[in-house]
Amino acid sequence: MAALHSTEPTPQQLESLAQIVARGDDGPFQMVNIIQYKRQAEYPAEYLAEYPAKRHAPARTGREAYGEYAAIVGPLIFALGGSVAFRQEVELGFVGDQPADEVIIVDYPSRQAYLDMFHSGAYQEAIVHRKAGLVYRTLFACSAPSDHPPK
Repeated sequence: MAALHSTEPTPQQLESLAQIVARGDDGPFQMVNIIQYKRQAEYPAEYLAEYPAKRHAPARTGREAYGEYAAIVGPLIFALGGSVAFRQEVELGFVGDQPADEVIIVDYPSRQAYLDMFHSGAYQEAIVHRKAGLVYRTLFACSAPSDHPPK
């Protein structure tokens, strides 16, 4: 199976979260982010046309662009009752062959809260910085094991 390099969830992936909410199984969960930064951020021409000052600004790294995304999204996460549980640079790729630069784990109070944030205007405007800064990200939605068998 070929690796899919992306920074954005597909409509089907978003629908998978929505289906969990619809089943009534929603609750606290963690989103595990495995990310790889671009050496240099790459903004789309449309963004640079809309913000001409950015076109002439000094080049920024992918990590710097992602930092701008995080500066916008962090307060959104905190406002909905979430938090950053873990954020560390990858020291060594020990098993597997997919390179990564950082691991970030975010606690969310519910999948519905995540979806509401994801679809908000403020979040959608911040995505340009994430896309500009990342080669890819892999996300895993995780929840604590329960005593109930899987449905």
